[in-house]
Amino acid sequence: MDAKNLIGGLLAGAAVGVAIGMLLAPDSGTNTRKKISDGSRKLTDSIKDSVDGSIDSLKEKFNSGMDEVVRKGKDSLYNANEKIKV
Repeated sequence: MDAKNLIGGLLAGAAVGVAIGMLLAPDSGTNTRKKISDGSRKLTDSIKDSVDGSIDSLKEKFNSGMDEVVRKGKDSLYNANEKIKV
């Protein structure tokens, strides 16, 4: 199981737990709906931040990989040129 699935599962479980807790808590319907709405908004923001972080991490890995490919390509060209000169 990778970290992405684990985080997603934890967030989903937390959301369900909070929603059930709010629904079972003795409070007026208006307050309960407001709490659910606020909780949903916070969960959405949290998921967005997590996804943004994952995207940034993937971009860094991609760019790092591309830098390595370019470096190896340049090394290969240099070596080929050196062999041609000999």
